Amino acid sequence: MKKFTWGTGIFLFLVLFLAASAVFIVFASKQQVNLVHKDYYEKGVDYSEQMRVIERSKPYNHSITINTDNDFLNVAIASELAAKIDSGSMYLYRPSDKEQDITASVSAHSSSVQFKKADLINGRYILKFSWYTDGTKYEVSRPVNVQ
Repeated sequence: MKKFTWGTGIFLFLVLFLAASAVFIVFASKQQVNLVHKDYYEKGVDYSEQMRVIERSKPYNHSITINTDNDFLNVAIASELAAKIDSGSMYLYRPSDKEQDITASVSAHSSSVQFKKADLINGRYILKFSWYTDGTKYEVSRPVNVQ
C-alpha cells in the first residue's frame, strides 16, 4: 500500500478545485440576466438629458391617476395635461421579468389609457408615462401594484 504524500494531496486539491470551478461556470452561464434596458449603456450616456426631462416634469407628477377594476388597469390623465399632449406612450415596466413589459401609445389630447388585467400578472410594475409637448419631452413614473 502506498503512502499518502504531499504531492498526492496537491494533485487532489487541484482536481477538486478545477471541478468546482467548472461546475460554477456552467451554473453561472445558465443564469438569466435581466438588465433594466437592452441598451443599458447607451441610456447611461444620456443620463444628464434624462435628469433635465425629470426636472421639467415635476409639476405634472400628480396629473395621472391609476385605478383598477376587475378587468382593466385604468390610467386617467388630468384634462389640463391631456390638452397639451402632442404624442406620448405609457410603458408598464416589470422589474423582475422583462417579458411582462407592456407599452401603449397615447394619442393627442387623450385623457385615459386602459391596460387589460388579463395581460398583466400579479405584482409590482412601474408605469412610465412620457409625452411630447411642442417638441419638448416630459416623463412621469409611478409604481403600480397589480392584484
